[in-house]
This record gives sequence, structure tokens and C-alpha cells, in this order.
Amino acid sequence: MSEALTTERVGELFDELLPGHGPVRGVSRFAEGSVTGAYRIEFARADSGPAVLKIYGADGLPYAAKEARALRFLTDHGIDVSPRVLAFSRSAPALDGRPCVVSSLRPGRTLTALGEELTPAQRHEVYRQLGQVLGRLHAVPAHGCGYVNGEIRDPLPDNRAHMARTFERELRRFRHHGGDPALADRLAAHVAELASAFAACPRPAYCHGDVHEPNLLVQLAHDGTCSLTGLLDPANLHAADPLMDFVRLDAFSMHGDATKIAGLLSGYGVSAAGLQPGQWPKAWRSRLPLYRIALALELYNWFTITGRTPHLPALDRDLRRLLGEPDP
Repeated sequence: MSEALTTERVGELFDELLPGHGPVRGVSRFAEGSVTGAYRIEFARADSGPAVLKIYGADGLPYAAKEARALRFLTDHGIDVSPRVLAFSRSAPALDGRPCVVSSLRPGRTLTALGEELTPAQRHEVYRQLGQVLGRLHAVPAHGCGYVNGEIRDPLPDNRAHMARTFERELRRFRHHGGDPALADRLAAHVAELASAFAACPRPAYCHGDVHEPNLLVQLAHDGTCSLTGLLDPANLHAADPLMDFVRLDAFSMHGDATKIAGLLSGYGVSAAGLQPGQWPKAWRSRLPLYRIALALELYNWFTITGRTPHLPALDRDLRRLLGEPDP
């Protein structure tokens, strides 16, 4: 935008989008470093709770529309810890024509910020509640696998076909972005050899696509009660094997933590009988390493596109380790 986001400009925006909320009292930015600008909006009226305003770039309409659709999908299907969409604009005059999404503000702090303050029992409880939420989401029938944007786009009938398409795309991008072509060939051969494991996914499920602790809000009460209060940023919503959500969560936030895994499995309704601490169910183990490869390729490509190249050597090493190769 050509001007700073002032209270007056936001007031002009909300006069158009949510006139019933009353005058805007304050604007403060949070989520620094995110792809979009996110702001907390306070209103003068006592009966108007604060809202979140996310502003996208001039070419960001597809992303804004997808996030709005994904948030509506979650709340429409009973995921009550998801923010509610209050308004959406394809081209807001007050924002120099940029698109925006206005949503309800969920209470709490991110689990990343709160994590060190929690006891092991509290961490177990938060992850147990998260397991329940993901269980409800994954139970929503999905009629095919694929990218979700209002509906499943170009759906494929089963997980094996979906993962073949996923690996073809990510390996092609990996080569295009300068990844080691010999490594790409070995990864392709490895996945092809083990592809029968993908058929163990009984049915596709709707996956949040970005479940990790920066996108989870938690409230800690004075009596020590811990509550999961927010599940944010579902713009990567897709239909696939529900284990994809667990792989991302483990890679970004759990790192094999036995307490977190136990809580997650308990809430998800998976028996831990016979499992060692930190161990995943036996029926999942043939697929998890393959999904870790898919995630590492996705991240390699994303960091290349966004110019965050210092991350690439570590991801290259991760891919080699996932093939069982020694560190170079």
C-alpha cells in the first residue's frame, strides 16, 4: 500500500465491510514474518469483539479467496477452534485495491510462545485436544484426493495415484530448482519401489495442511487447566492420507517427543497398547518415511522459490538420510 495502515484507513474499510461493528479504536500488527500482513483490530463498542485483518498482495486474490474458503469449510464442519470469516473483499478501495480477509480473533497464545511454560501433563493435554480436533476434521468424507479450493480440484480416486502425482510434481520442481539430479533419480526409484505402501490409506481425508505449534493457540487458566483455543492458517487444506498432517506436525513441532505423540494418539482415538514411548502405530510406519520425503521436497522447492536458500543444504542432507545414505 502507498500509505501506512492507520486507524482511519481501517475505519474506512470496516465502514464498508462490517458497518455494524462500530468505530475502529486501534490497529496493531502481529504475525511478523508471515506471508501476509495480519493486524489485530479493536473496536470502540464493548459488544464488538476484536477481529483479525489479513491483507494480501496486489496479486494475492487466489490466496485470499482460498484461505476464506478453507476457514469457512472448517467452521461449517464443526471445527470450532478455527476462526470464523467475518468479511472478505476481492479488491478493497481502502487498501489500494488489495484483497483482504477479516476473521474472528481466537483467544490464547501460540503454543510456540507458551510451550516452555507448560508441564509435561499440560503438553499431553493440549496434544490430546489437538488429536480430537484432527479426528473430527479427518472424519469429514472426502470424495477423492487433491488440492482443495472450495472443492477438491482435479481429484484422484485413491492415495497411490495422488502420491504418484505429488512426487512427480515435487521431483520435477526439485530438478528445476537446481537439486542434485542424481539424488532426484534415487528418490524417484525409492518411492516407486515402496509405492504399494500408499494403498494402506483406507480413504482420503481433509487435511489442514499446516498443523504445527505456531498455528495453534492455547489458553492456560489460573488453576492450570490448559485448553486448545485456536487452529489457524488452513490455506494448505487438501484431501489426502490424514497421516500427512501428523508428518508435518512431527517435523515442525513434535520432533518425536513421546509426551506429545502420546497425547495426540490418545485424542485421535488410537490405542497406544504395545507401543514404545514416541512410537507411531505399526500400521502407519510404512507410509510415514515416504511422506517425510514428500515434505522435504516440498520445503526444498518452497525455500528456493522464496529465496531462503540457507535452508537447502540441511534439506538435501535430510533427503539423503531418508534414503538411508550416510552424510556427505
